[in-house]
Amino acid sequence: MYKVDAEHRRVSMLTPKTFTELGVLERFDVQEWIAGSPGILGEELLMIAKELELPTRIRIDLLAVDKNANLVIVELKRDASGNTVEWQAIKYASYCSTFTTEQIFTFHAEYLQSSIEEAQSKIEQFIDEEPSGLNQGQSQRIILVAREFHSDVASAVLWLRDFGVDITCIRLRAYEDSGGDLFINPEIIIPLPEARDYIEGRESKRREEKQEPAIASSFSVEPGHFDTAALEQHLRDTLDRPSDLTPRLVCFLEILLSEDRTFDREEIIGRLFESGIGSSEGQAGRYLSNLSQFLTKKGNPHLRQIIAFTGGVSPGSPKDDYHIRPAYRTLVQHLVDEWNTDNTRN
Repeated sequence: MYKVDAEHRRVSMLTPKTFTELGVLERFDVQEWIAGSPGILGEELLMIAKELELPTRIRIDLLAVDKNANLVIVELKRDASGNTVEWQAIKYASYCSTFTTEQIFTFHAEYLQSSIEEAQSKIEQFIDEEPSGLNQGQSQRIILVAREFHSDVASAVLWLRDFGVDITCIRLRAYEDSGGDLFINPEIIIPLPEARDYIEGRESKRREEKQEPAIASSFSVEPGHFDTAALEQHLRDTLDRPSDLTPRLVCFLEILLSEDRTFDREEIIGRLFESGIGSSEGQAGRYLSNLSQFLTKKGNPHLRQIIAFTGGVSPGSPKDDYHIRPAYRTLVQHLVDEWNTDNTRN
């Protein structure tokens, strides 16, 4: 890694350092960096708890929730991962799978040192799903963070992903410049971000070939068959949801309404970013993935009645070629205009 001196048009190489060499501690340094800035892990996460003690007296480094209401277990290793870190994290995930919504609110209240009501409100405002969907079924995710990953761990992680375990490896490396300033570089190595859609599609296909049941029971691509009045009410209820997802959904609908044609994924990502959805095209892409998952949520057949797309036939597989069916363009335009008017007034 190099540091750029733009004024003098020079670069200087940063010196790679282990956290041990730097005197950086796993619990009191790395853990605090991530808890304070969870974006280091490459996505929007809300920290729920830190050093959460389980009934067996072992502690989870960090427990978070993602925008889709999945619990995320974050296991940290200061330098090398060792060769059993994935098994340790799986044990933690198994314990977390039993947590009730009320327990999660309580853990977050203790973390915030606030009331349970305030903690519940924070979580509900953050997630893009209904609170009842928090930690449902096999929705737990695992993120492993280390400076280096043992080859045994990498092999085990790739194998586990084939069986539907959502597990990510993030390499966190430290560098020091000549002035003693410290830089850290987080890098997702499994799955590679550039190939994420391909990898997730391949994993899904392998699970189907092994005739394993789909892990997301709330997933559906079946459209609704509502009459006009019922369809209008369902869509209005969706747009009335107090969620960060709602303005993104409105922007998505506006893009599809702008012309009577199909829009591919990359075009929509570009237009979302141009409209201020996301701080980068990468983040806009993640927001589109959230919208795409919302579209195939079992409880949203009215959205699939309105919006057509290709692909997305299984959980995690990419969708493309979105368009609003001609019969519903006028209805959707009316409700989007109504939403914009109401939110401008407010």
